[in-house]
Amino acid sequence: METRRVWWGLSVLACLLGALPAQASLYWNHGVRSTTPSVCFVGDALTSRPTRVQQVLDYIHDFERAANIRFNYLGTCPASIVQANGNDWFGGDIRVVLSGTSVPFTGMVPGNGCPMFLEGGVYNGDNNGGGSWSNAPSDLVTNRGCRYNLKLGDDADAFGVPWKDHSLHEFGHAMGLAHEHVRDDVDSATCTASGYGGSASSGHLTPYDRYSVMHYQFLACGIHGNYGHAGLSTWDQLALHILYPEPVRVAELVGRRVIRTTEPLNLSSSWGARGANLSVVASSFSWTLSGISYSSSSSLSTWLGAGTYTLQFSHADFLGRTYSYSGTVEVLTPADYAKQVVTPVSAQMPLL
Repeated sequence: METRRVWWGLSVLACLLGALPAQASLYWNHGVRSTTPSVCFVGDALTSRPTRVQQVLDYIHDFERAANIRFNYLGTCPASIVQANGNDWFGGDIRVVLSGTSVPFTGMVPGNGCPMFLEGGVYNGDNNGGGSWSNAPSDLVTNRGCRYNLKLGDDADAFGVPWKDHSLHEFGHAMGLAHEHVRDDVDSATCTASGYGGSASSGHLTPYDRYSVMHYQFLACGIHGNYGHAGLSTWDQLALHILYPEPVRVAELVGRRVIRTTEPLNLSSSWGARGANLSVVASSFSWTLSGISYSSSSSLSTWLGAGTYTLQFSHADFLGRTYSYSGTVEVLTPADYAKQVVTPVSAQMPLL
């Protein structure tokens, strides 16, 4: 685990200096957080840099709009609770340090018992630069002795325009996402820039996404990455939706459930319809109609006689969580379909 943290620190420096490769894929393979992670800012950030604090808080609402994530804002991070062994224990799941505050932005991460950037108990210097970084969800317990676990530099480009995606990038790491540009399925035929592409072959929740906030900038290839201003991409939002489902996990589907006897019933997983890599994110599909199994794939296509059928759809995700849906399918003769569906809809058209 310590090796992984060291490589993450090096990958941040690579972003700034172009010197070293990053080691990650879309899903970091290091767990997810609670759906209500607490966020706080260390030191005097709230008084010395209130505008920047509010900017970060405004930005991360994007995560709440995309998935079942509700940040619990604590304000200033709580003081340490000293343990029996003398080590610090810092509250706050995501503890943010900003530059220009009372907490040093470089050097050893403060905190008795903090293991970050230590090799054999000696500080290795990897936090000396101004680069930003974040711990993975699974690092929370290990790094409770560290005063901060997310380092966030200022995000303004040469024109003074805030590049929102910088903050979203680091909080994306904190929520379990990793670097998009080191996937093994990048578009290497059209971009040969150094640092673009890699051997990361797992955790591909969606197809490769050059617009992801988790993507570095490669201007020679026309890729702005997390120096863009657009916010979470469509596939970023889908990945977060999959990682952080609602408490009642519904198996989402697309397709018409009121049909005619002259057409087939076609239903499929909405995750797949939205672009998810279903071979990665989901398994154990089951479609039953009135207790009879019709499909064990991500879709269902069949012909049915007139009648009302009880529909059951279920699957698991790659983290072992199960999802289910119960509803009905109505199959009507053409005459009944015209009477019950077409005519009422047509009558409402002038009102639309």
